[in-house]
Parts: sequence; C-alpha cells; structure tokens
Amino acid sequence: MEKKYAAIIAFLITGLIASNYFLINYQKLQPQRETVLISDVLDGDTIRLEDGRTIRLLNINSPEKNQPLSELATNYLKQYENQTIQLEIQGTGVYGRLLGRIFSKDYLNLELIKKGFAHKYIVDDSELKLFIKEEEKARNEELGIWERSPHYMCLDVEINKKEEYVIIVNICDQDLNLALKDETTRTFNFEIKALSSITVYSGEGQDIEKEIYLNSKRNIWNDDKDSIFIRDSNGLLIFYDSYGY
Repeated sequence: MEKKYAAIIAFLITGLIASNYFLINYQKLQPQRETVLISDVLDGDTIRLEDGRTIRLLNINSPEKNQPLSELATNYLKQYENQTIQLEIQGTGVYGRLLGRIFSKDYLNLELIKKGFAHKYIVDDSELKLFIKEEEKARNEELGIWERSPHYMCLDVEINKKEEYVIIVNICDQDLNLALKDETTRTFNFEIKALSSITVYSGEGQDIEKEIYLNSKRNIWNDDKDSIFIRDSNGLLIFYDSYGY
C-alpha cells in the first residue's frame, strides 16, 4: 500500500514539475509588453522611441512618404508623439528595424487598418482573420486609402503570378495614368491609352507599344498570396484584388 501511495505522489510531483516547465517556456514565447515613449513618427508605419530604437509596425503597410494619402497614417500616429504607449516586440525586420505591436487605449496597428489608413502586410497567422475582416470593412466603406477613383471599374486585370506579368485592359474612353503596387512598398507608374490593353512584365525587357517591363531585380508577385493595387494620379483606387487569403 505504501508503495502505491509513493508511486502516486511521485507521479503528481512529476506532473507538477512538467506543467511548470511548459508554463514557464510558454510564457517565454509570449511577447512581453513594455512601456515606452514615442519621440518621432517617421512615417505611417514606423516610429522612433525615446531610447533611440526604431519600430516597424507589425502586420501593416501604409503609403510611403511623398506618395498620395501617406499623410493619413502619419498624422494619426503623430497624436501619440511624446506620449507613452505599450509595446510588444516581435522580432527584427529585413532592414534591422524591430517589428512591434503598439497599444494605447486601442491596438494601434489594427486601428490603422480599421480607419483605412493602411493595408494588411505579412500578418501573423494568429491575427490574419481579424485583419482581413477589418480591412474588408474599411474597403467596403471606402475609408482612407480605399477611396475610389472616378475611374473605378475602368480596368479589367488578369495576373499571372507564375510567369510574373499582369494584363491590364482599359475599358473606358479616357487615357489613364496608373500607379501599380503589390503588398510591399514598390510602386510603378505608367500610362494606358483609352480602350486599349497593356501587359506589364516584372522582369527586364524593352518597352514596346503594348508591353511594359518594370525591370525588377526580383519577382513582384508572390505565388502563395499577394494583393494588387492600381491607383490614379491622386492615389485614389481604380482596381484592387488579392489572392491566397
């Protein structure tokens, strides 16, 4: 009988030790929040802290400086300059900037999506459904960067993500100046004539009447998931589509 009780006690102790071990390691994996002060807003998705660290906001991308509508996200974040917020660091980006989520009363990364000041970008799987939902709502309400151009619906677009080209057909009787972008920061500008079509290739080549080559050193369209944005000269949306979500 004593051996039986001893075995039970040993089993319970082992279970307690194991559960504590996994709890400690789970907690280590969770991002820890810290209180920080924003000293500068560098652009609509990048901030600098009082201690000198630069934080790239996770899950989002906003228009680059000097591009139309870039002031929307930038001005929104500027209200938090010289204020303390909560920060969660989630790794380091390709340019050495820390990737993070920031919180005041609200989750500010997500607020930028809700207000239409930014679009989703490399969203963590745990948050993807939420960001897709809020982005779709902002797009349907034409908020911020989702405001539609007078030329909305003028384009039929077909993307070949494997062969790296996009066929664009202008079905309106007006020449259009276009700005084409994927989910990253790269934007390419060109013109399409009224009632005509053009094929835009990612790679290198010589432009001819109905073919444009972006001369990109790397592929533009991801094979798994990506988005295509086409805007007019004022930054207003003419065409949008996404795949893989």
